[in-house]
Parts: sequence; structure tokens; C-alpha cells
Amino acid sequence: MGIGYRIKEARENQGLTQTELGKIVGVTGSAITNYENETSHPKEPIMYKLIEALKVDANYLFQDCVKLPKEANDVTLAEYEHIKKYRLISTHSPDGSVVVDTVLDREYAIAEKLREQSEQIQEKDSRIAELENTLTDMSDYSYLNAAHDNGVTEEQKAAVDKIMMDDNEWE
Repeated sequence: MGIGYRIKEARENQGLTQTELGKIVGVTGSAITNYENETSHPKEPIMYKLIEALKVDANYLFQDCVKLPKEANDVTLAEYEHIKKYRLISTHSPDGSVVVDTVLDREYAIAEKLREQSEQIQEKDSRIAELENTLTDMSDYSYLNAAHDNGVTEEQKAAVDKIMMDDNEWE
């Protein structure tokens, strides 16, 4: 996601058309279209006006310009809105921020536990698939099934008997 995508997302979040946003910042609606399509980029004074009109901060618009790992770099507009709310709560309702922190910590611990369980399930599923493949590969050795000897040759019976009688196999 580039600056254009973020301008469009923020514009739509504010309920503005391209023409309306253009009027607010002093450019045409087609200029806004070009910014959103990234066929052109706003000059610095227009960028300041966009930030103010869209009620976002520069971090939100420019986060993709800095080469950071995707997970650390990809913050949605909704997440920025949560950050703004948290800052307001922290500033004007210290007890409220304690409540928010408590809930976040609890939910984070639950999410971590669920993620760990999901990874364990994936590991077990992978192991089961390996075992199933092993069993499939062993289907050629049906003569090892001691309860059934249908179609087993004398040579195969002798090989199985040798294994069964070898005390080293049973230590």
C-alpha cells in the first residue's frame, strides 16, 4: 500500500469525494485522482493540507516509504484511530487507560495461547501426514501382517519368521 492508497482510504473514511477533498486542499478533483493512483504526488504544502483535511498524521501516509519489516510497518487507518483514542484516554482519563491496558493484556495473552495451540495443531497435523505417508509406503510389506498370510510366498514367511525368532529384535 502506497501513499495514494492511504489518501484514498482516509478520504473515504471522512466521507469525502475526490472533488470535495480537492476543494478543501486547493487542487482539482483530478489531481486527487492522480495522487490516489500515484501517477503524481502532492507537493509539500498540499501534503500538509491533505494530512489536516483527512485527519491523519504523516506517519500513516508515509509508513510505506520507510523500509521496515511488513508486520511492523503495516498499520491500518482503523489502528491509527485506536491509537488516537488510547492517547486521549491516557491523557484525560488515567483510570481509563489502566482499564484499557488490563483488557489488552488479557486479550493479548489469550491470543498468544491460541496462536501457540494453532502452531501445535499444525505440527501434529504435519506429523500425522508423515505417519500416514509412512503407512502408505509400507503397504508393499503386507506380508508382515502376522494375522493374515493371504498370498504370502514361502520366502516371505521365512523372512518374517526369522525376524520373529531373532531375540535381538525383541530387546
